[in-house]
Amino acid sequence: LPLLARLSAELAPLKASWLGEGATALHRVWSAVQFLFCTAEHAPGLDNAALFGDGVSLAGCLVLHMLGQRHAFDLHAFNAHVLAVHLAGGAPADATLDRYLTRVALLKRANEAAFAMLEALGSCEKR
Repeated sequence: LPLLARLSAELAPLKASWLGEGATALHRVWSAVQFLFCTAEHAPGLDNAALFGDGVSLAGCLVLHMLGQRHAFDLHAFNAHVLAVHLAGGAPADATLDRYLTRVALLKRANEAAFAMLEALGSCEKR
């Protein structure tokens, strides 16, 4: 918990520019970063998840949690929207889309686990 308090203090100067509904709100920027994370493939079978693991997702979830933007991220995440459309039957299947959707599903589970862990520690806004 002292680590969360220190990180919260370090992020405080950046909070004003990352809050709100503008294009620079962190939840929108992080949604774009995660989209790029899921679409990049470096070699057959070697994607960002294989290279970096869950560390990138955990770091982004931590900052979103510290800024209180988790629910805004959940609402506006582009990957989640594409996955929901696909699950509703609105997208034709092909190999590239299947690889992307597999990465999105894995990333979504990693995000949910990270947010669950952070929420178990408590909100930084209430301290």
